Amino acid sequence: MSFGGHRFRSRKGQIAYEASLAGKYQARLKKNPFLYFGLPFCSIIVLGSYWLAGFTAVRYERKDRKVQEVSEDDLIKMKSNKRQFDLKEEYYRLQGLGEQDWEPVRVPRMKGESENVW
Repeated sequence: MSFGGHRFRSRKGQIAYEASLAGKYQARLKKNPFLYFGLPFCSIIVLGSYWLAGFTAVRYERKDRKVQEVSEDDLIKMKSNKRQFDLKEEYYRLQGLGEQDWEPVRVPRMKGESENVW
């Protein structure tokens, strides 16, 4: 016979434990586990969900502040400041990036550092 996690108490100790708050709770928990464990646990989860909803609302309100409606005047300014776009011109402009005056230079190594030449 294995005692496992059960704690041995003398008869006096057992009577004192059963009279204490923990002992009364333990006895009631054995008789009706959902009422004394499941219901408080579920209620804490539900109340915590409602409590944390305020934090998520603040998060989405901050995101909504960043996204604003654009007025017609701002829209006209944006359209007038936009440069003309031509696909061929952009292609040739990007092709010209490689013709800049630069040449690859190796970084000088510190004393004792290997060259890592394969």
